[in-house]
Amino acid sequence: MSVLSTLARFRPKLKEAAGAKLETTQLQLINLDILEARYGSKWPRVKERIFDTCEQFISRRIGPDDLILRAANGFVVLPGPSRLEAAETFTRRIETELKAFFLGTDYLAGLGLHAETVNIALSALFGGVHSDPLDAAARAHEAAHEENATDLDANAEPIPPPRPREPVRLPRFELRFEPVWASATGFAALSLVRPVGRMRGDGPLVRGHALSPSEGGAAIRMEFDREVLMAAGSAWWDAAGYGTPGALAVPVHFETLVTAKYRLPYMAAINALDDKARSALILHVRGADMDAPMGSLTEVCRLARTLTRRIMVEVDPRTIRLERFNDSRIDIFSVAAPAPEVFARRSPALAVFAAKLARQGIMLAVEECHDHVTLAGWLAIGPDYISGKAVAMERNQPAAPFRFMPGEGLETLGDAS
Repeated sequence: MSVLSTLARFRPKLKEAAGAKLETTQLQLINLDILEARYGSKWPRVKERIFDTCEQFISRRIGPDDLILRAANGFVVLPGPSRLEAAETFTRRIETELKAFFLGTDYLAGLGLHAETVNIALSALFGGVHSDPLDAAARAHEAAHEENATDLDANAEPIPPPRPREPVRLPRFELRFEPVWASATGFAALSLVRPVGRMRGDGPLVRGHALSPSEGGAAIRMEFDREVLMAAGSAWWDAAGYGTPGALAVPVHFETLVTAKYRLPYMAAINALDDKARSALILHVRGADMDAPMGSLTEVCRLARTLTRRIMVEVDPRTIRLERFNDSRIDIFSVAAPAPEVFARRSPALAVFAAKLARQGIMLAVEECHDHVTLAGWLAIGPDYISGKAVAMERNQPAAPFRFMPGEGLETLGDAS
């Protein structure tokens, strides 16, 4: 299907659009001239591969009725009527994710990107849809595409293959932000990031990293981690427009950081974030294999420590051997609060565990504290951080730091901001 016929189909969707202008996202690829000089006569086909790869990447991150148009040196993304995300927010998100994608992909690493939001008059956009010159230009574009698809001669330098589509599609999700109360200050200045979505359209809501598809293995989980990271960075910036949001603990799978080929794209995604947003993030390593080689545990924790100011590691206090983390430079261990009846039986052991961490200078965070019996037991033990429904209800966006006492005023705190 030609660009023009696609644009013509898109036209009715915008007939009811308010105003005479449309806020579009323009993405300009930089350094194409350098790559052209590098590939010489093979450049037309290489360029087509680059544009195909970028278009596939963008198409997985836009709404169902948004439209991508290719330009001479980049893309224009038109917002469909159902898009709720602000144009500037969308542009910033796509720019950040594409830059991270370039860094994590060998043959795209030399590309640069400039993104901006531009108002385009609808009359100028659609006025010539059925004109003969534009139809001729579209046919010429398609003919060039077919010509570039011919095989290269046997002596030609191999062209890097395009990034393949993932065999498993990532589920759509929204983020929730669970305030974490700090016992030392009485403030909630940290929020746990929780992705929430459905594995399939009619399925139940799934929370946290259980939402990441089991099919596809570590590769798909790394992609999921990157998506959550980018969404958290965008949410932090959106909240910054209304005040100064607190820090965010962003979940990442242990296996994303333990394997180099998955680690590098994730590191590139973090490095592509704005400095302020990156400084507000804490990596929350989940799913760590307690039986993994001690060297692997140390490497992952130290690596995570170089990417963000602090790190949290999810552990099970029943099975963890603290000596295996002696050289890991961990700031916070997080544990899931047990059920009330289990807590009653194990509270002395949990108190001993908390005391051991305190002697080693490691803070303890208790998650999923959803009832007042368990909350009272943990408050008596004195962890550094507590979160859960019995502490404060989750929110739809990051909150500025606020003072409160767990269990008090939950009706007010439960109002999603």
